[in-house]
Amino acid sequence: MKRNRFWMMLGSFGLILTLLLSLLGGYAEAQAQKPGPKITWIFATNPGPGANSWSFHPYPRFQKLLEQRSGGRLILDTKVALYPPNEVVHAVIAGRVEMGWERIPWLAGTFPLWDVCLPFLWDSIFEYEAFLNDPRTVEMDKKTYGEKGLVKIADICVEALDTIWAKRPFATVADFKGVKIRTAGLIPTLALKLMGASPLTIPTAEIMEAMKRGTVDAIQTNRGWGLGFGLPDVCTHVSFWRVQSVFSGMLIVNKAKFDALPPDLQKILLDTGREMQGQTMYASKIDEYQSDVGIKVSRLKAIQPEPAEINKARELARPVIDEWLKRAGPHGKEVLAIAGEYAGGAKVMLKK
Repeated sequence: MKRNRFWMMLGSFGLILTLLLSLLGGYAEAQAQKPGPKITWIFATNPGPGANSWSFHPYPRFQKLLEQRSGGRLILDTKVALYPPNEVVHAVIAGRVEMGWERIPWLAGTFPLWDVCLPFLWDSIFEYEAFLNDPRTVEMDKKTYGEKGLVKIADICVEALDTIWAKRPFATVADFKGVKIRTAGLIPTLALKLMGASPLTIPTAEIMEAMKRGTVDAIQTNRGWGLGFGLPDVCTHVSFWRVQSVFSGMLIVNKAKFDALPPDLQKILLDTGREMQGQTMYASKIDEYQSDVGIKVSRLKAIQPEPAEINKARELARPVIDEWLKRAGPHGKEVLAIAGEYAGGAKVMLKK
């Protein structure tokens, strides 16, 4: 009897021990699966009629995807127009905001290496996408953005600022001689000057009035933006010259803030950014198609210059590449060499 009681007590103890270990294991597993604390970042962006800004405002697709995939652990508090479009990057570097979206061509004078939107270089946005996805480009971005205290999450761009809006056609290079034209950044300003034009800088809000009064003869911008801004009301012609072959935008994070994230959130952020990069490339082509339809149904006359004239412009604009190399620093040649493997205009623009 005593022996049976001993074994019964021992069995009960074993059962209790097993249950206890099971409970402890379940608790440990629950703790491991328990989501970490919620992190809220300020995300600075700016409004715009182009497809490259729609994923952030007014349609916050990127923000929603990031929240969903992180299980609500990483939230972006979007601030529209918190800083002017050319000051967002400086706010991110300084840590005044954790994340931002910035148009790269407007910063070509400050960060020239990142602006590879060179005249007549890219024949398609998908050429540019292939260049961005090249592992050498990815590593170069990681290095050069990191040196400025940034992590580049994605390049969110549109097809091109390829349209000259005016009250007359621009069918030949000779048509640009002496023309007062409003440009959008350093690269097209240099290119149009070499083509014989007189580039001017005019605030966006004053463009329509400048065209009405004749302060400028033409506006250089993209198709969708021109249609959305109302340029068909003051122009009669659109002529297509890829003096700015892509219009890029950097989705960036303060590096210290990024490094402080748990590894899984870092991966979610990078993966979601890369996905949005591809989606906006496609959206840009849709935007371009819709813009072409809008131009066709308007009273505007669309001018597509002959290939021979485009090649003349390419030859005239080639010194822009030399100027870019002077400004871009020690990595400029390497970046251009990679671009030359993908860009349709490389044979002319990058020839020695």
